[in-house]
Amino acid sequence: MRNNKALVIVAIFLLLVALGGGYLWSQGMIGGGTETEVAETTPIPQVTMREIVVAAQDIPAGQQLKEADGAVKLQSWPENSLPIQYIESLGDVEGQFARMDIARGMPVLPSALGESGGRLSVYGSAAALFDDKSRRAYVIPMDTQGAVAWAIQPGDRVDVLAAIGLMPVDTEFQTRLPNSFIPLEGSGGGDDEAQGLVAGREYQYGRFEDLPNGIPAFIIPPLGQSTPSYLVVQMTIQDAIVWHVGIWADEEESTTTTAGTAATGGTAEEGEGGSLSLDSTGTGAAPPLPPEQRGMDSVLPVTLLISPQDALVLKYLQEMGADLDLVLRSTGDESPIITEAVWFRYVMDRYQIPTTLPDLPVAPTPLSVPLEFSTPTPPPEE
Repeated sequence: MRNNKALVIVAIFLLLVALGGGYLWSQGMIGGGTETEVAETTPIPQVTMREIVVAAQDIPAGQQLKEADGAVKLQSWPENSLPIQYIESLGDVEGQFARMDIARGMPVLPSALGESGGRLSVYGSAAALFDDKSRRAYVIPMDTQGAVAWAIQPGDRVDVLAAIGLMPVDTEFQTRLPNSFIPLEGSGGGDDEAQGLVAGREYQYGRFEDLPNGIPAFIIPPLGQSTPSYLVVQMTIQDAIVWHVGIWADEEESTTTTAGTAATGGTAEEGEGGSLSLDSTGTGAAPPLPPEQRGMDSVLPVTLLISPQDALVLKYLQEMGADLDLVLRSTGDESPIITEAVWFRYVMDRYQIPTTLPDLPVAPTPLSVPLEFSTPTPPPEE
């Protein structure tokens, strides 16, 4: 038993010696290792800084920048984080105006500055903040009837009705008929004198006709009465978008809400085929005038979003004196329609209105005075 214990102790001792020798050899302290390896350390990169002009305080759009006011200062900025354009001298910004809001601590960019009298705003007007690039904003004056009793709101879709007055004209002179004429001396001989025409005097074009008593006469239109015009009504512009009602507000008011919130209470977007986006981010038009400021006798501008060609059509219709009205489309209706122009002959034929006066031996006589609505009298002011 004693011999076995001795062998176990010797075996444990030899194992420990072998393990210790292996560790020392791996560290190069014994055996063939003659050089000591040194662990390499990663060097810390040096950040290059550059002094640029930054906002020392919140700078609102339109404020003049002055170093004495503490609006701007020089601050070190890492070169690897510099904006594409920056300013390195306070003298380059002295006396200039901010074209946009600049937050405190942000670099002052050259594009954010403008000189006095220049174009300070970088956003443009609120009227131009619509997404549909294929449309143009065009303003037409509207009254209560033409504006659907002022029920139209921004975001509504409307069609434009046009009433045009036509008149007969001379194809060469392009003047209203009938023409006037002046008999020349010796033209017509005694017949002209018999008809009462005097050479050199101006007459209106008419016709010769025998009166009921057999006396020939020269028939002309009554004095002071022109040839009647011919009224034609047709639907012209279709699917126009109401962009604003009333005068556009100033910059402070125009950034408070959008044109779409008045009509939809939130957002109003076009579906496929359009890109109008009216949101509530504070970048749209000012809200329309309340109904109490749009009286029955008021005439206000209505801004429509239409195609460039339709803008030319509206311009022509206005210049020629056409009477324009808006008709309100149903929500979501964007489909074009085909209509037939309406004029006197159309109404007579469609509704079978007789073209001759009745020749009855009797005529109607009124039985009572027609009822009329009374005009309410406003209460006296206290």
